[in-house]
Amino acid sequence: MSAKSDERRQAPRSKLFQQAEMRGPEGDVRVHVLNLSTLGALVYSDQVPMAGEQVRLTCGMPLGICRVAWVNGRRFGVQFLKPVPHAVIEQVLRIQDALIVSASERLGVPCRKMLVAAE
Repeated sequence: MSAKSDERRQAPRSKLFQQAEMRGPEGDVRVHVLNLSTLGALVYSDQVPMAGEQVRLTCGMPLGICRVAWVNGRRFGVQFLKPVPHAVIEQVLRIQDALIVSASERLGVPCRKMLVAAE
């Protein structure tokens, strides 16, 4: 990411690799959210929407309607039309952490530190 785009970013992003669904003009598509903030997300998919399209993103729970800001190969950035509440982002991170813990236990390997403290 360039320094210029970092300067434009208004909200900190949380890194993740979470399976999600995107609903757009072509229907429902499975995607992966690579990072997430209250204002936008970085998304990866084999089926990429066009810049400017509006899509609905769900990542274990509805995140909202967003506009595709840019596309580069199979990655694209989206900007949410309404900011995603911090509590929703924390819940998405908890879901990811629970999946990591479950996979670690199944594989018998140590787990990394949790992103969000359990309540």
